[in-house]
Amino acid sequence: MKNDYTVNDQLDHLTVLYHRGCKQGFKFFGDDPEEHKYYIKEEHIQLLKDTFGGLDTLPVDYLRRFYAHSRCLVFTSGVWMSETAKYPQYLRFRPGANLSFRISGLTRFTSLTDGGGALCVGIDPDAKEMPCLRRFVHVIDKNTMMQPMYSNSYLIPTENCVYGKKEYREGSIFRSNDEPVTVTFQNKGYLIEYTEEPFTMEEAVLNYAGQWITKHIEVFDR
Repeated sequence: MKNDYTVNDQLDHLTVLYHRGCKQGFKFFGDDPEEHKYYIKEEHIQLLKDTFGGLDTLPVDYLRRFYAHSRCLVFTSGVWMSETAKYPQYLRFRPGANLSFRISGLTRFTSLTDGGGALCVGIDPDAKEMPCLRRFVHVIDKNTMMQPMYSNSYLIPTENCVYGKKEYREGSIFRSNDEPVTVTFQNKGYLIEYTEEPFTMEEAVLNYAGQWITKHIEVFDR
């Protein structure tokens, strides 16, 4: 297995950037522009209270700084940390953590362990229009029958795979079939489905809070 390599791919209006085999201390930065800044609002915080029954373990004030991100970031392996200038907290991510939000300012992502992996997919930062679209992260344990959430979605595997009868490399992007097909991964990993449907803030907020509860995402004071 190669160390510290990056996979790039693009299709239509989407681009993929996939860092693999990253050594401890590897860094990359995120400051992608957004066409519109759609912030988490009090109604979404109330949804969390109604759903989880209490927010003692969730740093709600931190959530209020987030707005919807046109790109989806998935941490595929290792433990990662993010820091954003002017904020006193940092976030830590475990494998499987996925982000649909960002915060104003330049954010630095650092691999805290050897063998880290992180994949980012979404609207080309140079595109004239940057709509925020719905996305899903499917866990693939080597072999499964895949039915996309929406027809003609874009799919991005984090491992080399066979989709139907065609082989695709890690980090590549391709269109889904409308009918269910068998997906076989070389190793356990994730299949990101990026749709052409509008982003759903309520769904994304619940997904994010759920990852805090399962400790896939943790927040700490610096």
